Amino acid sequence: MDKSDKHYALGLTVLFLAVGAFTASHHEMWRDEIQAWLLARDSTSIFNLFANLKYEGHPGLWHLCLMPLSRITHSPVMMQMLHLLITGVTVYLFVRYSPFNWFQKLLFCFGYFVIYEYAIVARNYALGLLLITVFCVLFKERYKRFISVGCVLFLLAHTSVHALIVTIAIGIALCCEYLVGGRFFESLNQEIEAIKNKRPIWIGFALIGIGIITAVLQLNPPPDTGFAVAWNFNFEVKRVNNIVKLISRAYFPVTIPTRSFWGSNILITSAFFQAIQVLLCYFLMLFSMLLFFKRPTALLTYLISTFGLLAFFYVKYHGSIRHHGFLFLTFLMCYWIYRDSPAISLGQTEQQDTDSTMHRVFNKAGTVLLTLLLICHAMGGITAVRMEHRHIFSYGKLTAEYIKSQGMQDHPIVADKDSAASTVVGYLPKRQVYYPRVSRLGSFIRWDKTRTAVSKARVIEAAKTLSVQTDKEVLIISNRTIGTKLREQHNLTSLVKFTGSTVRDEGFYLYLMPSP
Repeated sequence: MDKSDKHYALGLTVLFLAVGAFTASHHEMWRDEIQAWLLARDSTSIFNLFANLKYEGHPGLWHLCLMPLSRITHSPVMMQMLHLLITGVTVYLFVRYSPFNWFQKLLFCFGYFVIYEYAIVARNYALGLLLITVFCVLFKERYKRFISVGCVLFLLAHTSVHALIVTIAIGIALCCEYLVGGRFFESLNQEIEAIKNKRPIWIGFALIGIGIITAVLQLNPPPDTGFAVAWNFNFEVKRVNNIVKLISRAYFPVTIPTRSFWGSNILITSAFFQAIQVLLCYFLMLFSMLLFFKRPTALLTYLISTFGLLAFFYVKYHGSIRHHGFLFLTFLMCYWIYRDSPAISLGQTEQQDTDSTMHRVFNKAGTVLLTLLLICHAMGGITAVRMEHRHIFSYGKLTAEYIKSQGMQDHPIVADKDSAASTVVGYLPKRQVYYPRVSRLGSFIRWDKTRTAVSKARVIEAAKTLSVQTDKEVLIISNRTIGTKLREQHNLTSLVKFTGSTVRDEGFYLYLMPSP
């Protein structure tokens, strides 16, 4: 690695962090971001945190990282800083150590998932991207540093359910390579035989297995879970094709430059693209399999990851663009580790020449395809950053700032709807508000079956009851307007409204219930 590569990596990382910091300063976090912060902030201990996490559907590594920060400050801005720093480290490692050319690295850094979805929107997925990158860096010397590989994959399994699927794929591929590959690949056999002490390898595999098992145990939902409870094992060709279409969303994330840019795709607006979308996705999978065919480790990782993710989207939870992004990350990861995977050799000279020619053709086509894909990602990333500056993502932050500016942060608060209003709570130094949908005090959302939709009249009754109990004015935070008749009937004062955000149901109306 020469100095110019190091300087290029540092320069791109600094530029990335500058753009990211400016964009993050304009980003108003929404409920899924704030939920993680509230869980870390308001859980009384690590054991209490894991008890609260059982409804989340994700392992708890990200929340564990946030817990110390939440003891330093009540402001979730600290979470944004940590999140951006994590992605900044990812960018540096990718640019310095990946086998791609300088232009592809530049496009990657400002692609949709890297500059926006996994940098600005502060979720657990950035940790997954970082650990996948670290794995790729370690892959070349994996058998010399297998305990490190095991530690990285142990942690990767605990970042998200999607990263867990990728971890399982990598674990199976590495296990097959180690146990079987040495019989077929002379270079690999020599590398393995040269390692006199095999204990670190078995320790590494043990770490991978323990990581997968403990992550699965965390993901086992309680009986009263109320989120994504259905399983769909019925085979339907139409549904299969709809799930396969997610590949195009992950590979071509070209966002529409409007207020509702998040999760949009400009290609879907084209009738021609819609007509070829399914065929294009199947072609991308077939091409990837042919591209990785000579390297079984990369091929097996790609197949298990891709089909595992698609199966999860099919039978359990369709997901959103941030989840679908792991389909592209899988492709990129396998492309990276491809050249350091053991290769199939066919033995006959004539066949080898033909094979070598096809190999060069596929490599050239793969380079062109990857560059085109990364250009699409950069277009989507630049558009998302522009729209983030131009539009309010969520009004949770501004609503909280208004409440604090009016000195009402210490008022008893009734919050409806709970999942939306929790965004406001995350920006307040308040640990408990009353959620009518679950008839209890709290801050973070518990996704159990007690959550039910409530009428506006019931919200007002809850506020009136709380007003009598506390002998104070009660602030009502709602993401729906309360009509004039109801306000006059209960003597409510309409304070302010914030509407027109990117996240449509995170505009808010504030009302004041007088003290009795």
